[in-house]
Amino acid sequence: MLMHFITNKVISIFCTLIIFLSLTPVLPLPVQASTTESVTDRIYGNTLYDTAVEISKRGWDSAPVAVLATGRNFPDALTGTVLAQKVKGPLLLTESDRLIPVVAEELKRLGTQEVYLLGGTVALETGIEESLKAQGILPKRLAGWDQYGTAAEIARVAAPSSSQAILVNGALFPDALSISSYAAAQGIPVLLTRPDSLPTETVEALTELGVSEVTLVGGKAVIKDSIEEQLSKLPQPIKVTARYAGYDQYETNTVVLNQLSFDTSKVYVATGQNFPDALAGAALAGKSNTPILLIPNSKLGNSTTAYLNEQRATGAAFTIFGGWGVISYKMESVIRTGVVQPRVSLQYTQGGYGGTNGMLNQVTSIPSPATDYADIIAPSWYYLDDTADGNVVGGWDANPNNYKLFASSVQARNLKVLPVIQSSWATPKTVDTVMASATTRAKLIGQIMDRMNSINADGIVIDFEFMSTETGPYLTQFMKELYAKLHPLNKLVIQAVMPRTGSEAWLEEFHYADLAQYVDYLHIMTYDYSHGAPGPIAPVDWTKKVLNYAKAQGVDMRKVLMGIPYYGVDWTSTGKPALPYTRQPRGLNTLYGTTSDKDINGVTELIAQYKITVQRDASQVPYFSYTDTTGASHTVYYDDAQSWNAKMGLLSQYGLAGVGSWSLYWTVNPKSSEVILPVLKQHLR
Repeated sequence: MLMHFITNKVISIFCTLIIFLSLTPVLPLPVQASTTESVTDRIYGNTLYDTAVEISKRGWDSAPVAVLATGRNFPDALTGTVLAQKVKGPLLLTESDRLIPVVAEELKRLGTQEVYLLGGTVALETGIEESLKAQGILPKRLAGWDQYGTAAEIARVAAPSSSQAILVNGALFPDALSISSYAAAQGIPVLLTRPDSLPTETVEALTELGVSEVTLVGGKAVIKDSIEEQLSKLPQPIKVTARYAGYDQYETNTVVLNQLSFDTSKVYVATGQNFPDALAGAALAGKSNTPILLIPNSKLGNSTTAYLNEQRATGAAFTIFGGWGVISYKMESVIRTGVVQPRVSLQYTQGGYGGTNGMLNQVTSIPSPATDYADIIAPSWYYLDDTADGNVVGGWDANPNNYKLFASSVQARNLKVLPVIQSSWATPKTVDTVMASATTRAKLIGQIMDRMNSINADGIVIDFEFMSTETGPYLTQFMKELYAKLHPLNKLVIQAVMPRTGSEAWLEEFHYADLAQYVDYLHIMTYDYSHGAPGPIAPVDWTKKVLNYAKAQGVDMRKVLMGIPYYGVDWTSTGKPALPYTRQPRGLNTLYGTTSDKDINGVTELIAQYKITVQRDASQVPYFSYTDTTGASHTVYYDDAQSWNAKMGLLSQYGLAGVGSWSLYWTVNPKSSEVILPVLKQHLR
């Protein structure tokens, strides 16, 4: 920071007062700790083809024979895992019109001499055969007129004689993927059928292989009863010995995994939304008779959740097929811990601009459904009384009925209300005095609970910033006592703390690791980096340093809410050595409505007015300079979609709980909210 320190605490207070002149600080939401966690691994590449290659590298040091299928469509490749197990090689994927380089390199690494191509020349063009030959590899094509014929040809090679077979719907992929690793491990051929009629190619294969028993995978909407009847009336009648089916493909998947015998010391996990990862992964899973669990993109069904819980409890390790775009970090967290932790969106409303009505206007800037963008609304309402006796006083609006109106209005939009209680601006030593006394701490907790109950609040945000280093242990004790009272009542406790990188001696009262034990969320206010001179509000590199410090202190990062600023700062050069710059907060666009006595131009209006060229710093933060009509020089740093996106990328990198954003006051102009809110939705939902 660009400051010199007379005394640490004096300057700390001075800095915080400067911050308040532009906007008032803010805070965070709750997380549940997991009781059981499993080891989670991930096999992935940049593309589906790369992922298949990485799976191959994980499973095979060499493979004289391999299997190759198209990655563009599933029917021809659907039954290829049994063949891959038969030839003891991987199942690789390529584009339909060429042998992609990464696959060619993998075949070279494996020392492959023969490759089975699954499907006709529409699935894999003849040029692929020529590429293989040029590499000294013999191509062998297995193909029928359609997917039913191709599956029959694959079965003839994979299991030329078998009393058993598995029958799945040839127009769908999930059911085949559910059974594929088991079928591969047991050497049972998989054949395809239409929902209501057996294809001629399938009947011929069943007869040639000598199949007498069939297992059906899929419900009666997928494979109708008429199929069972047709099987029984064949010249060599075939008996259906089992049908594995559930309400949907995911429940069918878990029925298969529960009913059949697998080695569950490891569980492979793949998306059920597409076929490539599970298809290539099934060849690896078949080597050890390991199950493949299919999961959706978002909420898990009851059967999938139950299966995960059971395997996690027995100590199973999970390996995920596919990258973050296929199975998200949030879903990985659910797989690993069983705790559903959607990223939290904490949005502060700024007081002093029209009272409660002004804050309601700020909330109105969130379009419906509000839950697409926010979870918690935190109004700036309460302060420690300057008497330092543990009393709480109202902030911008002293009328309790206004508080109730606000809370009920926000809760009607399915959002939680957590009022903010802040330390006194007038007497910075207030926190020191209150925290040091067990009696005043108890009184303060009682006051907080009374106010929460009076408006039916969902919790509280604690934002105490003015205190001595010696108060740190007392602050931690207060949070411990408060949490013990509120947590059993299912009330959320969030604490907003100043950002630390470890070098700020004037912020040592904030013991991150200790405080994190007694909150649901710890909101680290990673904004207002620049104080005395022009600079970015929240540069990414600095934010990383803060998060690295928190992590190094042992903080559970799943409890951390990262601060996101919605405002910019317009720095004006004064030419005075004692105070070289003054600062004016600005949003993206001009504020409007009843939230302010004086609307000010936003950065967008300034850019247009002065025909400004915008630049970006190393953190992708935009900034520009201009000279106003009085001749004063200005430098403006602010945030836009690009810089917000850069910051939001840290959520996955550090496994954070979500964000705490200051403040909705800057979103009241629709032009601003149309930029800000979609970024929230993209990264948090």
